Amino acid sequence: MNQLPYDKTSKKSIENYAIKLKGKTFKDVLDNDPNLTNEDRSLLYEYYNNSKSKGGLGNLIEEHYFFYKPNSDSRADFNEAGIELKVTPYLINKNHTLRAKERLVLTMIDYMNDYKDEFESSHMYQKCALMLLVYYLYDPTKTRIEYLMNYIKLFQFPESDLEIIKKDYYTIIDKIKKGKAHEISEGDTNYLGACTKGANANSIREQPFNDIVAQQRAFCLKQSYMSYILNNYIANDNTSYESVIKDSNILKEQTLEEYIVEKLSNYYGEDVEALRYKLNIDKPLSNKSFTYDLAKKMLNVVNDKIEEFEKANIKVKAIRLNKKGMPEEHMSFPTFKYTEIINENWETSELYETFSSTKYLFMIYQYTDENTLIFKKAMFWNVPASDLNTEIKRVWEETVNRIKNNKYTNLPKTSESPILHVRPHGRNKKDVYPTPDGKYSKKQCFWFHMKYIKAQIESED
Repeated sequence: MNQLPYDKTSKKSIENYAIKLKGKTFKDVLDNDPNLTNEDRSLLYEYYNNSKSKGGLGNLIEEHYFFYKPNSDSRADFNEAGIELKVTPYLINKNHTLRAKERLVLTMIDYMNDYKDEFESSHMYQKCALMLLVYYLYDPTKTRIEYLMNYIKLFQFPESDLEIIKKDYYTIIDKIKKGKAHEISEGDTNYLGACTKGANANSIREQPFNDIVAQQRAFCLKQSYMSYILNNYIANDNTSYESVIKDSNILKEQTLEEYIVEKLSNYYGEDVEALRYKLNIDKPLSNKSFTYDLAKKMLNVVNDKIEEFEKANIKVKAIRLNKKGMPEEHMSFPTFKYTEIINENWETSELYETFSSTKYLFMIYQYTDENTLIFKKAMFWNVPASDLNTEIKRVWEETVNRIKNNKYTNLPKTSESPILHVRPHGRNKKDVYPTPDGKYSKKQCFWFHMKYIKAQIESED
């Protein structure tokens, strides 16, 4: 094509042309490419419908809609206009809300060179400061080229988000500088993550300040952040979120975590029952959402959802300590389905995804006597990569193997690991899931051992 149907130097022209994709499928794009023969189209249908093909759906849009050849250039796709094209899937939940299907990979991390760059001059930020986001609806009942593109918009990070992303960047870079690239975890950060990128755990790279090789990783925007972008910056969802950070200048002096913990520290040592009345919380301590509501009140948030928690996938967890400082119980996580977990691989498993990308806000209470429970402290924590890829992985693999061998009533116990075990987690005996051998068994989930949780709390001290 001699004449492009848009001005490649104009942001507005590129966005206006992109918006015409709304309501179209990827097949429509191929069908309307005047440079293709019918034979070409048939071959491309087959190629792009194969999820294992090297060329993703983003490549299809680049080459057959914007008419430029996909390349590995470190600069933005539309370099003259400073725009990077990102094509990404979303899902519709059962309650009709929207969520991103996955994190958005931005660019590979070069351990040997990226630590030399300041945020503003980094190839990651230079490439992705302004993105043309194309969200398409993932539908497992359709072939890939039949997916519909429904949300399209130029996106630039809001100032408050950018400050958090900048601190996330330096968190990742600081680990590289300390020779800890092999310990990087997506849970270390809030909006900008460092996700594993490669065929498997054997996709490794050298790092500059340690002889230990590190898993290959890429800068990415977390799935939770991509969901927030879709719902609030693009689809204009009416859900009412409220920010903890009322003034983005705060983030130039403190991290998000520092600011939150500082606010919560004003209540350390106070009787929890007295706090319930003081902060006008009408739920009893036994209510599952009590701790989240308590955190909201302490942070001066009125609305149901905390904006930063939604963006960063921060989960609030209550921990009750006895007088000696030992947690009263093990920490549970969502139940797994026997017939699904046996088909997972560790690197793409639900447990790995949860532990690698979630940041936890521990709200820690302690009994000072039999009847008095105080708010002791708050801390942010994420599962260390050193635990995730060793002992936790081992217990997960052992669990899967036993289920495959129909030993689902004899899964790893507390005595088999200092970190993780499996126990029932259903409402009653009738709360069951089907098993691979056609029977039913009580719902179960993974639990962190109380001694492990105690050690994490003490290590933070």
